[in-house]
Amino acid sequence: MTTNELEIKYRKILDLKPYANSPRIHNRAKRQKLDKLLRRFGQIAPIITDGEGGIVDGHLVVELLKEIGHEKVATVEVCTNDPAEIRAIRLALNRVAQDAKWDNARLMTEFQELLDIGFDMSFTGFDQVEIDMTLSMEEPTSAITEDAPPAVDPDAVAVTRPGDLWVLGGNRVLCGDARDPAAMAHLFDGQTAQMVMCDPPYNVPIVGNVSGLGANHHREFAMASGEMTSIQFTDFLADFLTTACTVLADGAILFICMDWKHLPELFTATGRAGLTPMNLCVWAKTNAGMGTFYRSQHEMVLAAKHGTAPHINNFELGKKGRSRSNLWTYRGMNVPGQERDDLLKLHPTVKPVALVADAIKDVSHRGSIVLDSFLGSGTTLIAAETTGRRCYGIEYDPLYVDLIVRRWMDHTGGTAMLSGTGETFEHREEIAHRNAEATDQSPAGNTNGGI
Repeated sequence: MTTNELEIKYRKILDLKPYANSPRIHNRAKRQKLDKLLRRFGQIAPIITDGEGGIVDGHLVVELLKEIGHEKVATVEVCTNDPAEIRAIRLALNRVAQDAKWDNARLMTEFQELLDIGFDMSFTGFDQVEIDMTLSMEEPTSAITEDAPPAVDPDAVAVTRPGDLWVLGGNRVLCGDARDPAAMAHLFDGQTAQMVMCDPPYNVPIVGNVSGLGANHHREFAMASGEMTSIQFTDFLADFLTTACTVLADGAILFICMDWKHLPELFTATGRAGLTPMNLCVWAKTNAGMGTFYRSQHEMVLAAKHGTAPHINNFELGKKGRSRSNLWTYRGMNVPGQERDDLLKLHPTVKPVALVADAIKDVSHRGSIVLDSFLGSGTTLIAAETTGRRCYGIEYDPLYVDLIVRRWMDHTGGTAMLSGTGETFEHREEIAHRNAEATDQSPAGNTNGGI
């Protein structure tokens, strides 16, 4: 057995000699990860050299440290001067590490404890997809439960008041107008969103187009429910998109749901908001919905980009084990079954949680903020919780804000708190019912789109 007395020596980088026949190839992704690590922490481990300053292991570290501006590095010498043994050591140090496997249970613990303290996971060297998969968030979308809380009663007493901001754990929900920059600034309080997932109203009447002759009926939306001209609807879309952009990170991706009839208005509005179209995704439903000249079996989801910075791409055409296309196949809400009936009671244009969860995982990192300007029944909120993100959402109708809060509390068991006062939703609810009994309060207004 050979025993070595290792001594760290600091050498000038210019005195070190890279091995001309180094068989390792370092791609751009690895270089970027290591560069970020070295810039944050500096040199972490010594470079292994031979007796003449030839690099045995650590070529990329030396190269990057030189680019960063370091003049010296810590080194240790190998225990032999035999050229063949040095060559073997060089190969072994690179090869042996490849034989190791991860203990996923322990790796999950490491990830979760870092996430719990808000640590920047990019310093771990793992991609976001790898982290999501390890934390069991990359399971088949069919495994995601489509929860179904109680439906909105149009005659119910509204607990939420316009302007209320509810704090739901790490999430925030504001009762207000998504076109109002002041409301958006109040919701975000200086923070920024990494993406948008929203389902604005399509400017079509709900009755006869979305709510049919079945058991589930819904009120018309408060705005853009068929009463707007094409110009007015374009203005409506451009206004909310422009306001959303005030709280988005540079390079953020927006997913905007729309029917095929109103794509021209949506494309015009995105242009006015300074957004760049990235792709047009199609939600292919397993069953057809309502219609006359062909029954509609799809909805459109425009993917657009804000700003010029590189956008997040967690799938990269399947390179990281997550294969995605612009055809999104999920069950439609017209498939018979109790789950479907319960969900349609919530909202006339409800989307599957799995669809939204997949979109969130595509273009955001865990712990980041997802904006939904038309929160509706709260599907984006539930999807954000499911994928380890945070949802900041706006909903116009107080009754739907109440539904969102109750849905989140049922899903998480958490307590909703009113921002600024700390009042709980349950306490406010008791007061609202007492006041209603005393004053015979009239019903609240209508929702305004939403997922």
